[in-house]
Amino acid sequence: MRLLFILVFLSSLSLGAQDHPIGIKIGGNVANLAGDGTENISSLLNFQAGLFTEITLSENFKIQPELLFSVYGFKQDFEGVSKIRLNYVVLPIMVKWFVSEAFSLDAGPQVGLLVTAKNGTGSLADVKSDFYDRDFGVNIGASYVISEKVSASLRYYFGLTDVTAINTKNQNRALQLAFQFKINKKK
Repeated sequence: MRLLFILVFLSSLSLGAQDHPIGIKIGGNVANLAGDGTENISSLLNFQAGLFTEITLSENFKIQPELLFSVYGFKQDFEGVSKIRLNYVVLPIMVKWFVSEAFSLDAGPQVGLLVTAKNGTGSLADVKSDFYDRDFGVNIGASYVISEKVSASLRYYFGLTDVTAINTKNQNRALQLAFQFKINKKK
């Protein structure tokens, strides 16, 4: 399933490379969990990086599929502070509505596959068994075109599915700031 997920995205990049710009996306996440029993946890600063493409639908609308490695997680203040890092491969598909030539409002679904989950104390213990392998949610935000090849985006991710495999129901949340660098340009 994971391999199919990645192959479909890479195929869409290679098929559209002649007509659509592709690029690299790099940024940060301020992530946390929402839901049951989250009163003793706080946000954790993490990163994201990956690839994107832009598909023009009309003068004011574009679709931007992305394939990212994104690190979510949280700080847990229970018997000492520990950091839980949840490493995902995520596929957001953003619809971008350009309200001006340089500024867009963005929204779209995201699916994620958990690769690893580590407890940041001691020997980085594997805690993946405490979390489900999948995550699904929606992103809302905005983007600004800085130059022909560089843009910035600010978005908020609302996880909709329970990601914890224990007795609580918790969803990922992340405020994300990223820069996008086009490595080819539509002719």
